[in-house]
Amino acid sequence: MPYLFRMLQTSAKMKRDPETVWLCEVDKFSLQNSLRNLSDAFSRFFKGQNEHPQFKSKKSPKQSYTTQFTNNNIAVSGNCLKLPKLGLVRFADSRDMKGRILNATVRRKPSGKFFVSILCEEEIRELPKTDSAVGIDLGITDFAVLSDGSRNGNNHFTRQMEERLRRE
Repeated sequence: MPYLFRMLQTSAKMKRDPETVWLCEVDKFSLQNSLRNLSDAFSRFFKGQNEHPQFKSKKSPKQSYTTQFTNNNIAVSGNCLKLPKLGLVRFADSRDMKGRILNATVRRKPSGKFFVSILCEEEIRELPKTDSAVGIDLGITDFAVLSDGSRNGNNHFTRQMEERLRRE
């Protein structure tokens, strides 16, 4: 952890350097996350869990960055998403967000399309206990037979048998 802290201080110094002033154009959390990922990669390498870390290529089809939520810098309003240093970005909402936003990851696919994954923290409530048990028997002809007698068919098996019956 002290190594990571020194790296974060180094990134702040690099932003003030005239040669790397372009680092100010991006979100500070994206720089911190990339340094954190680098630190994790090296620690895994030295523990013998992974191979040596490699640089991310601009030509690589996997391009992404992650930013953290602080002071309402990530917000959803209608069909627009507010991201730090980018402002309002139009997007297609596929799910309702419940809970508190933790971070957002923006990915660029090889097709050139951008996708955003938003991580939210929500409170999960416990389901009421019913004090009943059900036995499940997994089989070949039927996918599952429950102890109450209900059956769930095996679609793959029945489709094969229908084709075989049709042939014969």
